[in-house]
Amino acid sequence: MEAGYDYLLRPGRLRHRLFKYFGIIIFVFGAILLASGGAYYGYAANARADLDNLNVTLPSAVTGEGKSQATGVGLESSGPSIELSEDLDTPRLSVSAKVLPGMSMLAINTNQLYPGEALSAGSWSNPWSYEPLAYQTRLLLEGFTPIEPGSVAPAGALDAATRLIMPSIGIDSNITELQILNLGESRAYETPDSVVGHIPETANAGEAGSSWFFGHTESLTMGEGSVFFNLRQVPAKLRNDEDVYIITETGETRYLYLVTSSQVVHQDDMALYETGQSTIHLVSCVPRLVYDHRLIVTGELVAQKTES
Repeated sequence: MEAGYDYLLRPGRLRHRLFKYFGIIIFVFGAILLASGGAYYGYAANARADLDNLNVTLPSAVTGEGKSQATGVGLESSGPSIELSEDLDTPRLSVSAKVLPGMSMLAINTNQLYPGEALSAGSWSNPWSYEPLAYQTRLLLEGFTPIEPGSVAPAGALDAATRLIMPSIGIDSNITELQILNLGESRAYETPDSVVGHIPETANAGEAGSSWFFGHTESLTMGEGSVFFNLRQVPAKLRNDEDVYIITETGETRYLYLVTSSQVVHQDDMALYETGQSTIHLVSCVPRLVYDHRLIVTGELVAQKTES
């Protein structure tokens, strides 16, 4: 009788164990979700608290106040000096220039295999082919002519720009004109896919008026690239008294903008505006993994050049 009674109780004990283990699993899973939510909330709060550091305003480049004026175009770079080779009409690093910024002579003399932060990872296999961003910037700035006040093309006079370059932070991207999507009860601009997107209702680059361009900081879910990932570096460079340039390309003509400010606004307060000058505005989402604010980097048109 006892054996038979024990047999009858076995299914109940099994169910009890299953419910017990299932409860433990649910508890652990809930604890993980709660901890993850708390960690994300803490990260988001800390990230938002740091956003004020992205607000920087410099004197206008057009009015002549401040460190950079249109007549100077900032070509007095602190990077390596440049000279022309005797047999080739191409620039090269002079003998007196530093070999690689950030690399100590000790690292060079001891043949350190991977110079780490001094070079990008893509240059580790052939470090002697590496060109510092300061050197690349200086080359790109050669040949620009300051734009005189009143000589800027009126709105609608130029074709849309096809390329945008920010040499000091490694941005080089094609530009596309963003289309308006019909969402039924509302309309919105499409999101740029791995390119910089221009709002076609705003001025074209090089024209009088404000030009607005958008790009992803990163696109983890939609896979639309991270063309403006390095845009967050601009405020720190401005605080360090570095000139930051934006170059746009329209056909054979390039337009040079000097960055004068960076500003952060909440996504609900984001709105396009007109400055009354020839300005460019680059917009991306911040902070990372939260994306509820917008970083606006603004530059003023200072020079142009036409490729022969």
